[in-house]
Amino acid sequence: MTAKSPPSYESYLKIPELTGIQAPLAEPSVHDEMQFIVVHQTYELWFKLLTHEIQAMIAFLKKGNLPQSIWIIKRCNEITRVLNQQILVMETMSPASFLEFRNLLNPASGLQSYQFRCLEFMSGLKHERYLGLYEPGSIGHTALAKALIEPTIWDAFMTYLESQGFKVEGEADQLASLKIIYTESKWDSIHFFCESLMDYDESFRVWRHRHFLMAERMIGFKPGTGHQELPKIKHPESGALPSSESGQAFRDAGVHYLKSRTEPRYFPLLWELRTHLG
Repeated sequence: MTAKSPPSYESYLKIPELTGIQAPLAEPSVHDEMQFIVVHQTYELWFKLLTHEIQAMIAFLKKGNLPQSIWIIKRCNEITRVLNQQILVMETMSPASFLEFRNLLNPASGLQSYQFRCLEFMSGLKHERYLGLYEPGSIGHTALAKALIEPTIWDAFMTYLESQGFKVEGEADQLASLKIIYTESKWDSIHFFCESLMDYDESFRVWRHRHFLMAERMIGFKPGTGHQELPKIKHPESGALPSSESGQAFRDAGVHYLKSRTEPRYFPLLWELRTHLG
């Protein structure tokens, strides 16, 4: 039996495969299309890591392991900072350059990123209508259907708080328990974890807002490349998008959808708590 050779940097990280999957569509080639592809593929790799970390954190919280959960949310927050910085790379592309290949992307859109949607589900923003974006049996549909029925970060956190003797049956109990955590020093570790969740929530709200601004900067109020997909997730009667807290009616323009995404919060009770302190 031939001994297995030790891995090299190249073989362990699959560098040839990784650097060989970028396939620009424009002919003749457009210089900025490679940047567009690499940045989005990098986002998907970060989404994969965030999913991995959040699944682990949920498991640790359910087992009562707060210290390990704190380490994980700290890592997640560093990753979200990187996600925000990557938008600056995208903004080095001029609108004219983007328009040279943008029409070739139809109907592909970030709206179809099932990894990001799974992150949203695990973080607390679950909307079943998003399953309509994916064919039943596809990777995206299967992953999202699983995330839809599994506990969120908040669910796992409430399980942990209950194990510590706090009342968490309804929102009123949860709010009262959070107020105790924020005002009694013996709960400082849980308090710190709550603020780390706020950092995570805030970072994604900033990311969504910057994404909206970047899109407006690039395409103005043109329909997004995924506008054909939006009817699959709008409310059949009101036309509201599932991500809009205000019930904003369905609009074709991509930036309108992205703007509707800037308001939702993962942990609304942590935001509401501020009003009740002091």
